[in-house]
Amino acid sequence: MRNFVRFSLLLSLLSLVAAGVALADSEPAAVNLTVNLSMDCPPQSCVVFPYQNAPGSPASGFADFNAIGQPWSFTFETADPLTWSYNQQTGDYFATFGTGGSFLMNGPDGLTFAGEITAGDAHQTGGPITFGVELSYSGVWSNGIQGYGTFTDEYSEQFGNQATLNAKVSQTTPEPASLILLGSGLLGAVGWRRRSLH
Repeated sequence: MRNFVRFSLLLSLLSLVAAGVALADSEPAAVNLTVNLSMDCPPQSCVVFPYQNAPGSPASGFADFNAIGQPWSFTFETADPLTWSYNQQTGDYFATFGTGGSFLMNGPDGLTFAGEITAGDAHQTGGPITFGVELSYSGVWSNGIQGYGTFTDEYSEQFGNQATLNAKVSQTTPEPASLILLGSGLLGAVGWRRRSLH
């Protein structure tokens, strides 16, 4: 009976190793999700400030796509701009941003996202009046999956407030070759056990 149990265990481990070998050459499976949203913002659903207190300060704002029936929203604040310029006569303003600040997002089914701005710019023209931001971000969802994307939050005299959101989620499954390591380790343990008994 003992030999039968050992044989069954050995056969199971060999099957596990064989499965790992068969899958070793395959690429890890990737789970990808891309969400693209845009809206002409209903009242109170979008706000953007190309700078907060004075030219050269962080940009900030928010957009809530629940206003158009989509369960997504975001708020952001950049770090101080890397470069900026402001024309007092025309009111024209332009700033570029690097990594820093914060980007927070709510998604469907209670998912939340915490990350930071990675790059982009803020702009403003004095006539006709337009201002807004075009920024990228990266961070982590509350379920541990990495995410990244881009967004815009803008205002113009012609079109009012408008916002877009591009959210990308990616996750790679464990490599199949890990089955080989698991099976080989167990086989080694069985071999050591058998030697110690003789």
